Amino acid sequence: MPTLLFIPGLLLTPRLYDAQVAALRGRYSIAFADTFGMNSITAMAEKALASVDGDIIPIGLSMGGYVSLEIARLAPQRLRAIVAMDSNATTDSPERKAERKRLIEMSSIGKFRGVTKTLLPQFIAEANLDDETITRPIMDMAEEVGRDNFLSQQEAIMERRDQMDTLKGLDCPGLFIVGSEDTPFVEPVRAMAEAMPNARYSVIDGAGHLPTLEDPDAVNAVLEDFLDSVISD
Repeated sequence: MPTLLFIPGLLLTPRLYDAQVAALRGRYSIAFADTFGMNSITAMAEKALASVDGDIIPIGLSMGGYVSLEIARLAPQRLRAIVAMDSNATTDSPERKAERKRLIEMSSIGKFRGVTKTLLPQFIAEANLDDETITRPIMDMAEEVGRDNFLSQQEAIMERRDQMDTLKGLDCPGLFIVGSEDTPFVEPVRAMAEAMPNARYSVIDGAGHLPTLEDPDAVNAVLEDFLDSVISD
């Protein structure tokens, strides 16, 4: 039985997957990747691989998806399947890199405030902005991650490699999920699914960048159906 290796995104912790873990615990072996204290996606992937023995199914959202893809590049023989949500297999555009550098500079001079209400629209759909059962965990996770880890994670994301060739070369099953309201990622996630020979693409209606929190039941249904098909193969 492969281990489900959950990998958090930028400014997020394993709490991101509480609903999925609750649904899957007892049926699968579950582990969490450590994404703290490293400024390289490769370093995160190497640490994750070293933390778990045997076959794995990496499950990553956003930055966690970048780590999942790097795991696939480094150790494709260990993958039973791969799952990426609201992520991207290509590198940042110059404009996106400039935005990340601006955030790094602001945080470096003491203006890091985690995820405030002004930043929440980048994380979740507009319809969910007043739902404290969604917003409060996001802000709590960002506070736990803190400035230093935020800076390291941004640096890691900016220097990540293009993984489209990695996807094209994978022969395991893949699942790619995106929130319908996560506009910048809808097409990149579709492109990931289309690049991989054996992959599914699923859109979570009404969700933004964090569908595991915004519509956990919908994500669970898609994820469980996929995992059942993978394990039964």
